Amino acid sequence: MSRTRDIIQEIAEVRQRRRFGSAMSELPMRLFALEHAFERHDKSQSELTRYFPVALIACVEGYFRMAIKDLIDAGDPYLSNAEKPASSMKLDFSILRAVHGKALTVGELVAHGVPLSRLDHIENAITSLIGTAFFQALRTTIDRWGHEVLGEPPSPVLANPDQVFADVARTFELRHIICHEIASAYEIKAEEVERCFQSCVAFLRATDELISETLHPGAPLTQTEMNIAAGQSLSESEARLGEAIEGVRQRLDASELAAFNDSQAKWKMYSDAWASFVAGERVNSGTIWPLINANAAKAAVDQRIDEVVGWRRLGDGA
Repeated sequence: MSRTRDIIQEIAEVRQRRRFGSAMSELPMRLFALEHAFERHDKSQSELTRYFPVALIACVEGYFRMAIKDLIDAGDPYLSNAEKPASSMKLDFSILRAVHGKALTVGELVAHGVPLSRLDHIENAITSLIGTAFFQALRTTIDRWGHEVLGEPPSPVLANPDQVFADVARTFELRHIICHEIASAYEIKAEEVERCFQSCVAFLRATDELISETLHPGAPLTQTEMNIAAGQSLSESEARLGEAIEGVRQRLDASELAAFNDSQAKWKMYSDAWASFVAGERVNSGTIWPLINANAAKAAVDQRIDEVVGWRRLGDGA
C-alpha cells in the first residue's frame, strides 16, 4: 500500500471516529469530559496527574486540525490563504482523484499534514489562514455569551493572555517529556499541571470564540436562536432547490416530467426519513432536536441541489 493511500485511509478513519463534523461541535463535549475527570481525580496520585498534559495537548492538536479543516473548507479567503501551510505537502494523482471524487476535502488534507507539535506551529498556521496575527486577535476576543446572554460588561476571554500562552507552551513541553522520555527523576508538580490545565482550557475556548466569529459573525448563541436560524437556513436551501427543479421541469417532455416528478417525490420521502433518523426521537433529544433535524435536512437538500443543477440529458453533450 502506498503512502498516499495511507493518508487517504487515515483521513477517512479520523472522520469516522468523530461524533460531529466541526471543531465547534466537538470541543465542548471533549472539554467537559476532561474537566470533569481533572476535578475528580486524586491529586495525590502523581503518576495519574502526569498524564493530564498528554490529554490536554491531544485535545489541543485535535481541535486545531478540525479548526484548520473548517476554515479551509469554508472557501476564500481561507482557502487561498492555505497555500503557505500546504506548501510542504506532496500531491500525486491518487490524492487529486480523492479530492475530485469528494472522498476527502482540501481542508482535511491540509489539516492532516500540517505540523502542530509546538505552539508556534499553531500560531503560524492560524495566522496564515485568517490573515491576521492569531495571538493578537486572541487578546481582544470577547466572551459573547457573558455579554449578550448574561448581560455582563464586554470583556476578553483571556484575562492574562501572556500567561496563558506561556502555560500552553509549557504543556507542550510536559507532553513531550512524558511521552518521549522515561524521566524517572523529573518531578512534575500538581500545581503546575493545574495551572497549565486552566490555561489550555481558556486558550481553546478563546480560540473557539475567535474562529466562530470569523466564520459565522454574530451567530445565534441560545438554543432557541440556533433552532430558528437553522430553520431559516433550511427554508432558503429549499427555495433554491425549488428553483433548480423548475429549471429542469421546463426542459422535459411529458413522459420525462412524470418520471422526474416521481423521483423527486421519492427523494423527499428519503430526505425526511434521513433527517428524522439523524435527529432521533424528539422526546429523547430535548430542545436541540429542531437544530439537528434542520441541519440534517439542509445537508440532504444541498446535495439534491447539486444533483439537479448538475443534471444534463445525454443528448445535451454535457
